Amino acid sequence: MERVPTETPALAELLTGSCYCLATRRASRRLVRIYDAALDPHGLTISQLSTLAWIRFLRKPTVQRIADLLEMDQSALSRGLAPLERQGLVSSAPDDKDKRKKVLSLTDAGRDRLIAAAEDWKTAQEEVERQQARMGADLKRLMAGINDLAVAEEDAE
Repeated sequence: MERVPTETPALAELLTGSCYCLATRRASRRLVRIYDAALDPHGLTISQLSTLAWIRFLRKPTVQRIADLLEMDQSALSRGLAPLERQGLVSSAPDDKDKRKKVLSLTDAGRDRLIAAAEDWKTAQEEVERQQARMGADLKRLMAGINDLAVAEEDAE
């Protein structure tokens, strides 16, 4: 094993795996791989599945509304929507009240793909739960803490 640099206590601590941010990012990349593998047969990523689900739930949201919910830049979401529109899963039209805004909706194919992919998402979700249970993790407590962290930032704004 490599020796951890100890020029400063902060540097040593950063490299020990105790950094909340870096540990969360590593875990996030692993989780994304699990979910994306489960969704691959449907031609979707976890981000795309989430986008489809929010469009379905909100019925006819604007691009900005979805971007806000996903905490994304509107232009980044627009780039992410392009493949979904090319695949015929999402359609967009100008808002009746403000033609500068685009209103999103799922096509029938988008609804069907969302429903089918949600089943494989559930399988991935259950696999993560099984893995965490084997390690003795308390997922409910972990998720509550992660969600509290997200809400705490929203409350601070």
